[in-house]
Amino acid sequence: MSVIKNISQELIYFEDKYVEKIAKDMVEISTAVKKGENVFIFFDFGGKQLALKLAEYSLKKKSRVYYVVRDMDMNAVLIKNSNEKDISRFYSFDNVKFFEADVTFLIRCPRSEFIFEDIEAEKMKIFNEASKPAVMDFRVNYTRWCLIYWPTKEKAKLEKMSFENYLKMYFKACFQNWDRIEKENALLKKVLDKGKHLVLKANLYSSDPKKKTHLEMSIEGMTFANSTIDYNYPGSEVFSSPVRDSVNGQVFAQGVYSYNGKYMEDIYLKFENGKVVEASAKKGENNLLDILNTDEGARYLGEIALGTNPGIRRRVFDPLLNEKVGGSFHFALGKSYEDRVYKGQNVKLFNGNVSLIHWDITIPLLKKYGGGEVWVDGKLIQKDGKFLLPGIKILNTNLNS
Repeated sequence: MSVIKNISQELIYFEDKYVEKIAKDMVEISTAVKKGENVFIFFDFGGKQLALKLAEYSLKKKSRVYYVVRDMDMNAVLIKNSNEKDISRFYSFDNVKFFEADVTFLIRCPRSEFIFEDIEAEKMKIFNEASKPAVMDFRVNYTRWCLIYWPTKEKAKLEKMSFENYLKMYFKACFQNWDRIEKENALLKKVLDKGKHLVLKANLYSSDPKKKTHLEMSIEGMTFANSTIDYNYPGSEVFSSPVRDSVNGQVFAQGVYSYNGKYMEDIYLKFENGKVVEASAKKGENNLLDILNTDEGARYLGEIALGTNPGIRRRVFDPLLNEKVGGSFHFALGKSYEDRVYKGQNVKLFNGNVSLIHWDITIPLLKKYGGGEVWVDGKLIQKDGKFLLPGIKILNTNLNS
């Protein structure tokens, strides 16, 4: 049965049951909307169908709902043609809505993933600075929030997939048994919380030494968060931060990546004492260097995580979906999460790194991508995407899909 209901010139409408399930989960599980709360929906136009359902379910909880429709094409025109003063106050009106929110839903569905490609780096830096107080700081630290990247035909095209097959993959990742996944994530979290030294290896059998990934870092004193659909939909992952200055080694991230609407392909990074000291890309190298030069913290890691969604077993372009791939790890350059409590548990996620950016880069560990390994304190806990810990079953399903 097709998951597409109909396609207009402006919007793609999916079968209601798919959208309703996601909206209900985001309202009732991800953010637990309560009576009398302010619910803010910040969405791209292509995500209107989901935004309407989020509003409907939130209102049923007797909350107050308000919204902003983001237009990335308009943003690009304004940033490109405005002076520094006007870019600096770009978010001045929208910021108020972020600051008034108890719950924030974000639906990203831009017409083009590379909409800011021809905008100079300095203007993008000013734009990011303008959004930081509300969008990055207050929203992350003081609201219950959930972010979703809505599927688009452009993403299917980037994957060289039919739109129908892309949607089947997307919704399979969305509709998982989150309770069972959370229980098995807890087993993984227990091992990582006790760990002191983490080693990540990927693309083990490449004949090109520069295309191998080998990262080592200290996680001593850090604790990990067990995340399913708490902040992102779909989930899931187990994440924390490395000790900031402890990261050494290299990463090769194959494929197409985007950050701030900038195109990059086949990224290479070398770390010494936590800092990126060498960086290159097959395409978009100037974009990569501009991002790394945003500020001091942009060259350090603010997150390290293992993706644990068994519903998706392939690398994809979509950054939110990609970082959840079961049998992958990802790291974020830039800002570290400051949460001290996560789902009622005390955690230490913040490693002191601050930045205007938070950019997740995912590396698959599955055999079809050259294989990989995860080591904690000298013990192999994952091989080619399969966890070797007792009690883990669902996280190891669909490994050959």
